[in-house]
Amino acid sequence: MTDQKTLEDNKNKIRELMRLLIDPATARQAERLMTPSYIQHNPNIASGREAIIQFTQTEAAQRARENMVPAGEPFLLAEGDYVVMMLPRRVPHPHKPGETYMSYWFDMWRLENGLIAEHWDGAPLE
Repeated sequence: MTDQKTLEDNKNKIRELMRLLIDPATARQAERLMTPSYIQHNPNIASGREAIIQFTQTEAAQRARENMVPAGEPFLLAEGDYVVMMLPRRVPHPHKPGETYMSYWFDMWRLENGLIAEHWDGAPLE
């Protein structure tokens, strides 16, 4: 069983990773948080920490930043070596033009020896 301090440390590493990767100018600093063999399960981004850092510089990443504007603080859950993040977002209502509804984006990471080793999300293929 993972102790509470380690679970909180894991959540804080994810917060730090997201803070760094959201800005292409700071993305390179995220290397220290990830394993060299970082596995990415999003089909739009290659595996490896260099790939995710390079992705932050792309037009696709810029579109994601524009479309994923949070509508509040993310909620993180940690269990064992896994951290799940729920990111609240206001998105256009599909049946009520001009209105929005609250939706949530989910990401999950696995940590290995204190480093972020693997990531999953619900990204569609672009």
